[in-house]
Amino acid sequence: MRLRLALLALLSLLGAGSAHAAEDQDKLAVETAYVNVRGGVFELNARATYPMNDELRTALADGVTVNFELQTVVSSARRFWFDSTLVDVTLRRELSWHAVSERFVLREAGTGNQQVFTTLDQALAAAGAIDAWPVVVEPQLAPDTVYTISVRAGMRRGRMSDAMRALIFWSDSWNRSSEWHTWTLPR
Repeated sequence: MRLRLALLALLSLLGAGSAHAAEDQDKLAVETAYVNVRGGVFELNARATYPMNDELRTALADGVTVNFELQTVVSSARRFWFDSTLVDVTLRRELSWHAVSERFVLREAGTGNQQVFTTLDQALAAAGAIDAWPVVVEPQLAPDTVYTISVRAGMRRGRMSDAMRALIFWSDSWNRSSEWHTWTLPR
């Protein structure tokens, strides 16, 4: 009897572990985020986790690009009205699969800078790594006002062929956002 209970307990732990592993593969979150102030410029540093699952691998292999976003909002609270938004900026990156070189290509929108990776793990880690991104400068901030900064990660389907667009037009699982990660802006 004890052996059966021990086996049942072990199986339930193994099942819970595999459920957590599957959940981690589909995780979209801002893991860490903080701001450094350098020369009056508030620079955001963050790490976002993007899901790595079979749906993403298949879409990239089929020629679909995937857009990753990190939205940042700096705002101040008002007592009798809605919060005042000072800055609302989004960092956009686009991931695609280059079939000829068999590499993942990560492009940053706006600058056109690109990085090339051999594995999807590396590409997703780079897509979620934000280092010293300037989001606000000191002259924009009122002296006696407390500001909050909020960050959230998002992903959505990018460019695709007409045939792919016809096949997955009903799918909304590509437009996802994480919860907001919010803290007080240091001064």
